[in-house]
Amino acid sequence: MTDKEHILVVDDDNAFRVATRTLLEDERYRVSCVANGEAALDGLESESFDLVLSDMVMGKMSGITLLKELKLRKPEMPVIMVTGFASVETAVEAMRLGAADYLTKPSNNDELLIKIRKALDLGKKDRELRMLREELQTTYSFGNMISQSGAMKEVIRQIQRVADTDVTVLLQGESGTGKELAARALHFNSSRKERPFVAVSCSAIPETLLESELFGFEKGAFTGAARQRVGKFEEAHTGTLFLDEIGDIAPSVQTKLLRVLQEKSIERVGGSGLISVETRIVAATNRDLELMVRQGDFRGDLYYRLNVFPIKLPPLRERMEDIPLLAEHFLERYASLGDSCIKTIAPGVISDMMSHSWPGNVRELENLLKRAIIKTTGDTITSIELPGADPAHEDARDGATGPVPEMPYKEYLSAITRHAEERYLRRMLTQCKGNINQIARLMDVDRKTIYRKMAEYAIDPSAFRG
Repeated sequence: MTDKEHILVVDDDNAFRVATRTLLEDERYRVSCVANGEAALDGLESESFDLVLSDMVMGKMSGITLLKELKLRKPEMPVIMVTGFASVETAVEAMRLGAADYLTKPSNNDELLIKIRKALDLGKKDRELRMLREELQTTYSFGNMISQSGAMKEVIRQIQRVADTDVTVLLQGESGTGKELAARALHFNSSRKERPFVAVSCSAIPETLLESELFGFEKGAFTGAARQRVGKFEEAHTGTLFLDEIGDIAPSVQTKLLRVLQEKSIERVGGSGLISVETRIVAATNRDLELMVRQGDFRGDLYYRLNVFPIKLPPLRERMEDIPLLAEHFLERYASLGDSCIKTIAPGVISDMMSHSWPGNVRELENLLKRAIIKTTGDTITSIELPGADPAHEDARDGATGPVPEMPYKEYLSAITRHAEERYLRRMLTQCKGNINQIARLMDVDRKTIYRKMAEYAIDPSAFRG
């Protein structure tokens, strides 16, 4: 128990105040005492309290009136009411108005201490939960979706439009593009933010277990079902259920999922009755569901139920201007992993990162930066282990090539981007031996863009043809 917990005792009976102060101070609480409600409210202006212990019957201001005022000013602070008159009606009224507990005089000391401890512990848990919710809302707010690219700004605009509706959202994008981050942003910026967010990775759960994981099961439904278990749909009731990698679910589960979306009710495995669920569905996939429908691998009716509001997250290679921002964000987030105080990333490293194709997207960038932070001994990251990096460009990592940062940030970023873009284009020309059609397919752009960029950087494609 800590002596920092501060209790305010409000009672017009001096003997009760003295006895209670002695009892609580012996238990190492910090105690303040006042004789009436007016003094208690004045005390709130200058001090903070963890709990108020108040008499029910006092002079001008009754305990009930004080309780109402305390809940208006400090709704999170627990209040225990005390009275010499054992009345069920007043107890019910006090609890209805937000009292944490209720006891009668003469009170048993052990009972009083138990109720105070219980109320303080519950108050602490409530504060921790509130702080966690605030942290989650901050973490998954739009402002923390790190981006300055037009493609991601459009994603954020779409999330803003659909967040406070109940329509089903389908998030599409390659692995590592941040689909779960987008799903959480949808939830924590909606009216459901105080309700559960439940995430299920459909690809991580064996087909034989996915049905019971989603819908739950009754005791005795199958061998090993020793007790009833609630499924993810019920856990997410009134909140949001995020179904990640929805394209990996088996046909049998697809059929049952379609029924849930149509009827808004589920049936536990081994059960015989329907259970209503009011759950907002956000699904995600890195697969082409439309193609899977045409090939007969995914139910068309389920696809159209899920694809009410599709949002496509761009791969990192299509938002290269975000790499410096993301790198700075991850450096700040994971700097403590290293032995030294890492403050910056060398310009050459940024340049190298911006010429990498990032098949693993933002997740790959995050993991490689973690590794670089751990391996760095100074205050600057001077190298990063990019898969397939060209050793001939090792000198770029110490800033020997590429733009130097003695310029305004926007000019520096533009110069870094151009430098990386030219290197990337030259690397593609080398890899494809000057075949423009092949380069356009690999880069997922049209041939005109390739020719325009080669002209911009004065690159002759014939020099790369073998």
